[in-house]
Amino acid sequence: MGLRDSFVNIAKNAAAGAASSFVSGVANGLTAGLGGSTSSSASSPLQSGFGKKPAVLLYPSDVGINPRQASYILFTRHSVTGAKVKPVRSKGAKVAPVTKTDAKGNKSTDTAKTRLKQDAADDQVTADKAGTAANAGGANKNGSSTSLLLQRQNIKKTGSTIGLYMPPSVNVNYAMDYSENAEIGVMGEALYGLFKDYQDGKTDGMVDRAAGIAGSGLKKMGVGMIDKVIPGAKDLYAIESGTIMTPRTEMMFRGIGRRSFSFSFTFIPKDSTETEIVHNIIKEFKVGMTPSFKVAGSTREMTIPDVFSIQYMHLNKNNSYINKIGKCYLKTMDVTYGGDKFVTYNADAKGAPPQKTTISLAFQELEVLDRANMEDGF
Repeated sequence: MGLRDSFVNIAKNAAAGAASSFVSGVANGLTAGLGGSTSSSASSPLQSGFGKKPAVLLYPSDVGINPRQASYILFTRHSVTGAKVKPVRSKGAKVAPVTKTDAKGNKSTDTAKTRLKQDAADDQVTADKAGTAANAGGANKNGSSTSLLLQRQNIKKTGSTIGLYMPPSVNVNYAMDYSENAEIGVMGEALYGLFKDYQDGKTDGMVDRAAGIAGSGLKKMGVGMIDKVIPGAKDLYAIESGTIMTPRTEMMFRGIGRRSFSFSFTFIPKDSTETEIVHNIIKEFKVGMTPSFKVAGSTREMTIPDVFSIQYMHLNKNNSYINKIGKCYLKTMDVTYGGDKFVTYNADAKGAPPQKTTISLAFQELEVLDRANMEDGF
């Protein structure tokens, strides 16, 4: 099977619903770039695409076809046009009026119930449109997302799809945010205990317990306050009482950390075609991660940079043994031209292309993922 035919088949399978849902987003671009043709004698996909840009940039050129390169990573760029915090309400089809019957058996339109029915129909249309937009990027099974950026109709594919060989290893870090809380004060803990006793109906002797707790608590608070002014007061209290005042802290769950992903690729082109591909790949990442300036009146603003989809692939389908990745920003990109010695190929009209180029990419996921996402393979 030729390289062109393989990527056309991805598009075909996605269109037929045979491939997984994430492939369809990539397939749209591939279908446009490949023209939907399955002829192996047609021009290479690297020579066609969106205008003058190639639709697919592959390195090495046999990635996904050669058994040694059966596993690879797809990077797809998506432009961001700005999120609408409040969706525009859409109008649904006009509903049939709701009727009511009075005591004499006369029927008339129930205006209030008809309006509620119409509102429900309008809300459903609005929700359907929002869902369609969310299907373009959300990590949840129905395409919805916890990210405001991905909840609206503002993400669309742009530029080229990049297919790169699988690095020797890839890793993902799952981090929950836990922290030791501030010291729980003696009085706070004691008063909370009294409050719980009150909730449980243990009111007998509460006044005496409160007085005892308050006295003990105030004494220790007083020692702590004196220690701040006169260092050593706590130590003297410990010597006198034979005990020490220890802080009461608890480990508390604070939230979920966003995942980050790092990749490093080394390019040593074999011919002039791969040299041009490597040059375009680097440019594609640089352009996608960078905002544009725009002038709004007397204020200079920046657009939001593009986001990237990242998929681990094996042949013509996703590799479900490796974690899925949600939409990401490309936060940093390091490019190194040359190695131990800077060597170039023969010069052309653009200059002398480096024999070796290395890039390091650091991505940050937009969404905060929960347990349902983990069960779904993220």
